[in-house]
Amino acid sequence: MVEIPAALTTTLIGMFGVVVGAIISNYVNQKIAAQSARRDLLFKKKVEYFDRTVSCIEKNLKLYGAWRKKLEVNISSAVVDKAIKTLKKSRVKFDPLSSALYLDIEQFSRDIKQFVAFEKQIFVLFEELKKDNPVDVMESLRYSLHTLNKIGQGIILKMRKSLLHE
Repeated sequence: MVEIPAALTTTLIGMFGVVVGAIISNYVNQKIAAQSARRDLLFKKKVEYFDRTVSCIEKNLKLYGAWRKKLEVNISSAVVDKAIKTLKKSRVKFDPLSSALYLDIEQFSRDIKQFVAFEKQIFVLFEELKKDNPVDVMESLRYSLHTLNKIGQGIILKMRKSLLHE
């Protein structure tokens, strides 16, 4: 027969083990949840940044394409001035926000700078439409818009690959 102090000791040790196990389990679960929440937050910020960047690229490309089509129909100084004025006002600017705090955007920043440089070149071409031979300048504008589109699609592709890698 089992003595009462031995049974009591065994029961207390068992209860102590359950309490310690519950505390450790709770601690481990909180650590895992914190890591998961941090990872989810970073992914959410990355998706948000990519979404804003992609929408900026797409809106600008549509805007430039629409004005190129309008100018192919009618190239007059007044239309060109209106196009430049509207493009400067309506063009969507890249929003850096706090993306560098949450994710590594260095791989995209070079491409975004190249995209903006081509946008500046397009504005120069719009200015030249008033001065030089409009047919030659329109051909240069078409080529620049095509290159701008390729750069924008390249940025979007890199962002998608980066998201898929996560």
